[in-house]
Parts: sequence; structure tokens; C-alpha cells
Amino acid sequence: MSTPQEEFQRFLAEQRVEYQRSLPEKIAEIRALWQVVNADADAPKPMKDLERMAHTLAGTAGTLGYREIGTAAKALELLVEHAVVAGPDLTLTQRSEIARAIETLQGALPAG
Repeated sequence: MSTPQEEFQRFLAEQRVEYQRSLPEKIAEIRALWQVVNADADAPKPMKDLERMAHTLAGTAGTLGYREIGTAAKALELLVEHAVVAGPDLTLTQRSEIARAIETLQGALPAG
């Protein structure tokens, strides 16, 4: 018979495996949303959605032990948050920084 701690550790390991499987799709959704933003940067909803997705990814990845993903997602979240606060028109620098942060996030995906 296993202890509650062992059961919890087993549950957490299962959650990590499932989460790792979902990471490529989550990052693909972020990339797709970024394409929408690039097509119409004046639309505030896609930027807010991008910020929310990055925020959620940062928190969950960090909680489940994917620190590199969590850190990259947090950096993206902060860049998008700053861009939202700065105003509706994204500067070339903001676009470049956000695109680079998304590439960093993609590169942080665990192998396998």
C-alpha cells in the first residue's frame, strides 16, 4: 500500500507527462495568435489573449517543474503586458522583442 505522499508524487508525475505532451500545441497556439496580432496590431483582444496565454503557461510550467518554459513564457508575458499598456500601435522594437521571446519559448520545449 502506498502512502498519500507517494500517491501524490505519482499523480504529479502523470500530470507532468501529460503537460509535456500538450506543450507543443500550447506554443503553436501562441504562435498562431501572434500571427493574428501581426496582421492587426490595433485589435486589443488578441494582445490580451496573448498575454493571458503566456501568463497561464508561465504559471503552470513553473508549477510542474518546466522552469525554462516558465521563464520564457513569463518574459513573453511581460513584453506583451508592456506593449498593451504602451498603447495600441506596436513599435518595430516591440514586435521584434515579442517575436524573439516566442522563438525562445519554442526553443525551450523539452526534447522528446
